[in-house]
Amino acid sequence: MKYEIGDKILLLHSKEEGTVVDIINTEMVMVEVGKVTFPVYLDQIDFPYFHRFTAPKAVEPTRIVPGWDIKPEKKQEVFKESKGVFLSVLPVFLVEGYEENVQVLKFHLLNETNMAYRFQFQVWLRNKLELEIRNEIDPFKHFYLSDLLFESLNDSPRLEFTFYPKEKDATLAPAYQKIWKIKPKQMFQQLSELQARRDATLSYPLFEKYPLKEKSAISEFETGNIGSLAATGITTPVPVEPPLQPKYELDLHIENLLTEWRGLKNIAILAIQLNEFQRYLDLAISHHQHSMIVIHGLGRGRLKEEIHEVLKQTAEVERFVNEYHPRYGYGATEIFFRH
Repeated sequence: MKYEIGDKILLLHSKEEGTVVDIINTEMVMVEVGKVTFPVYLDQIDFPYFHRFTAPKAVEPTRIVPGWDIKPEKKQEVFKESKGVFLSVLPVFLVEGYEENVQVLKFHLLNETNMAYRFQFQVWLRNKLELEIRNEIDPFKHFYLSDLLFESLNDSPRLEFTFYPKEKDATLAPAYQKIWKIKPKQMFQQLSELQARRDATLSYPLFEKYPLKEKSAISEFETGNIGSLAATGITTPVPVEPPLQPKYELDLHIENLLTEWRGLKNIAILAIQLNEFQRYLDLAISHHQHSMIVIHGLGRGRLKEEIHEVLKQTAEVERFVNEYHPRYGYGATEIFFRH
């Protein structure tokens, strides 16, 4: 017998499916289709599986989604408007009880133009150079410059910028310098207004467009001008020193730093040496040097001790060694940086 009770069958004439519920004889079986039971001959039924796999699949009508014929909009390139180069000042507040006091001022350089620049940045306190950075800034990028302790506003701080076009252009000024003399009283007022507005930063435009060749100049701006986007006038051109180049071997003997050094007190000589060391240490870090050798000599060891203290507090220094060297003896320290 081809079929057994419980088999699924297909009625060939109506294509209805049912179940075999009884075997009548060798030629007939009893089937149930729906709730109706009736006898059929074996040649009137078949297993449904072959029919399922061979029957042509019904084609579902295409579902039309509203808007299917609308072509996707082409993605347009974002156009950045050239606004100029800005100095951004971010005050960091320290909460003390119910009061918020400014602890540090953080300076950033913002390049909102389509040009790249090389720049020199200096921080002066009491007419002494405290920090110098020489680096580059790409179009529509920002660059962290330095921090200034709020208490240093009493030290007559002065920020000096000198910009150079990265790409040579005969129509542009070879250099452009800007000086900011911070006045504490005006800075206090600006910070109070900043808190009242609940803004995060103060900003000042260093220049809107880099000047043409005949307009290379030095100009000054004051704290009271921060936040104003008014153009600053350009005055008399000034000579600009060539960019300070990094050194892989720095000799701090005073006769190599000053021509007229005799008569200086030891503390003054030490200050000059440490200032020179700090300048080239910052320069080495900004240029991602792998290492640098500082020649400090033997003497009483004061200069070496001060240099080692600075290196211990510099996060970018991986390690430093003061070992015997056939060329320097024990009078030099080799510094290795982490990048």
